[in-house]
Amino acid sequence: MDRQTKISDLIGTWNLINWQSLRNGEFFSYPMGEDVCGQLIYTGEGRMSGFLMRADFGSEAPGSDTQAKKCLSYGGTYSIIGDDVSHQVLFSTIPEWIGSPLVRTLVWQGKRLLLKTEPNRSHDGNDYQNELLWERL
Repeated sequence: MDRQTKISDLIGTWNLINWQSLRNGEFFSYPMGEDVCGQLIYTGEGRMSGFLMRADFGSEAPGSDTQAKKCLSYGGTYSIIGDDVSHQVLFSTIPEWIGSPLVRTLVWQGKRLLLKTEPNRSHDGNDYQNELLWERL
């Protein structure tokens, strides 16, 4: 049975369990490896921040170009709209995201929270989507 998510349901710190990419609705890849690490924080004041990284992030030389491909962070404000959470990005390691909303569909799996991106059609004609599974700390 679906439930309507309230802000109080999200408040707290979440640990990333899994991040997978789908192509045309089927498993495609683990964008940052099967052992990806991450943390997502929602506050009662409507602020959020997220950090994701490959488990081997620290193994590269500081400042190397490959480091940038191994971690992602952003933060800003959030609101719930129906079955979605909208993250209004105020700062990010991906400059194109700044000033834009990142909308994620909320799917509850018991006490775990699955955040799904909208499918995006790529230049190769395939639809890609990300699913990130979180567990409250």
